[in-house]
Amino acid sequence: MSILLDRFADYGVDPQEVMERFVNDEELYAACLEEFMHDPAFEKLKEALDADDYSAAFDQAHTLKGVAGNLGLKPLYLVICEIVEPLRTSQHQNYEELYQKVLKEKDRVGQILKEL
Repeated sequence: MSILLDRFADYGVDPQEVMERFVNDEELYAACLEEFMHDPAFEKLKEALDADDYSAAFDQAHTLKGVAGNLGLKPLYLVICEIVEPLRTSQHQNYEELYQKVLKEKDRVGQILKEL
């Protein structure tokens, strides 16, 4: 297994599952990971939350959830789920705290990429 897959396996990614999804193209997977780190949906989610536009926030969070899931980033995916579900049902939550958890987990992924 490559260093990339080893590091992300330590993070919680199932390398076999991800490589099946990415047709065994590690370069494509790495490029998609890098692209995801700059996904404007992270900032749009923050903007929507700041504006109390929970419908738009749900859309952005749901997008991030899907991409994180497709990339096999289970810890990040699970943290995003924590913000998606209350937004789905319009429950009042401390969304700033949940958003900060998302950013913290995103930063962990970014750190792994920097160390490669």
